[in-house]
Amino acid sequence: MNRTRLLAAAGAATALLLAGATPAPAAPEKPDRATAAAAPSAGNDVFRVSVQQTEGLGVGSFTVRTGPAHPAGAGRDVLFGGGVPGTSFMTVRDLTSGVDYVQSQYLTMPTEIALDSVYWTQSALGTTGFRTHWSTYTDAPGDGKLVQIDQDVVVHGSTVADSSVEVTTTVTGSTEDTFQLQYLWDTAAGTDDGPVLQAGAYNPFATSETREATLSAVDSVALADNEGGPTLTYGLTGTGPARVTPPPTPPQALQFVCWPRAVGAAPGPYQTDPAIDVATTGAGCPGPAGPDSAVRYLFAPAKVGASGVRASASLFSTTPDPTSITVAPARLGSPALSATLTSRGHGVPGATLTFAAGGRTLCSAVTNPSGVASCGGLTEGLAALLGYSASYAGGGIWAGSTGKR
Repeated sequence: MNRTRLLAAAGAATALLLAGATPAPAAPEKPDRATAAAAPSAGNDVFRVSVQQTEGLGVGSFTVRTGPAHPAGAGRDVLFGGGVPGTSFMTVRDLTSGVDYVQSQYLTMPTEIALDSVYWTQSALGTTGFRTHWSTYTDAPGDGKLVQIDQDVVVHGSTVADSSVEVTTTVTGSTEDTFQLQYLWDTAAGTDDGPVLQAGAYNPFATSETREATLSAVDSVALADNEGGPTLTYGLTGTGPARVTPPPTPPQALQFVCWPRAVGAAPGPYQTDPAIDVATTGAGCPGPAGPDSAVRYLFAPAKVGASGVRASASLFSTTPDPTSITVAPARLGSPALSATLTSRGHGVPGATLTFAAGGRTLCSAVTNPSGVASCGGLTEGLAALLGYSASYAGGGIWAGSTGKR
């Protein structure tokens, strides 16, 4: 869109706002992943990012999946999309002109203008990410000065211990307008579109947040699936942690929200409602698919000036909890073999233990709620009388381990 058309659109949006126009009710629908256009991906073996490059679908919007070296397995959603971006995006608010530039197809307020409609380019950042660039003009009275927006979505690191996905937005240009940056990330964990949240490092035995909430001055938060899980967890930055590069921008507000409600809300401050369940029943969270949680970042306003306006937040991998296995004596009965898998002093449920002796596998079983797995009969008991082992391969939540007797 050229400058004249953009200024006209921005002016119309501002006029509607000043006139007190009532925005149309939002009824956002997520894209059909089976038919949506594929997007290019980049990253390492732990995380893969996909960034939208199709105009009209939110150029620069993004999603994240696990790679082949992730302990939870490859191809699992970390942000919603199944590799198709569109529901995680940023909004650039020009508080001086009253225009909100949205990097998304979800426009629900009269102040909003799609960044797809202005000049944009996209380029690869090596093999690990993408940069999307937009150029437009402000609509401040007597102004009309250049605004340039750059977004980098980049994967850092090479191992589970140091991998992260950086999302950094920078606003520069000849304007002196005041801008505010906002991120809405549609969190997922595998097939669970409504993962739960914990402040700080994830503890699989601790109570998780399942309702809308505003968190204050947290170092980081952790997300995990709760539909048959936990099997996958990861962290999002707050004021930290120190291991993430580049250092995150401390948000003015970090919120756990209902995605359909938040995507339809006006840009800027958002009032969380603790009565709305976003991760278990989905009660009060509109949408046909049930629980649908998201994380919303709002950063402090700043004037562009000489240094520009910048905000950075990251998603990072978490190391599975250590485990240990206690192996019971073999029995000449059924079950002949038994072992207990524990972590943090608790039994680990739903884990498959494999029993072996003499270099061959005897049997396998899944741990019960107390972390105990048992299998085998007389034949297995005889084979294990001189000693046997129990092993857990590990996964996204708990690390592998082996116990012997």
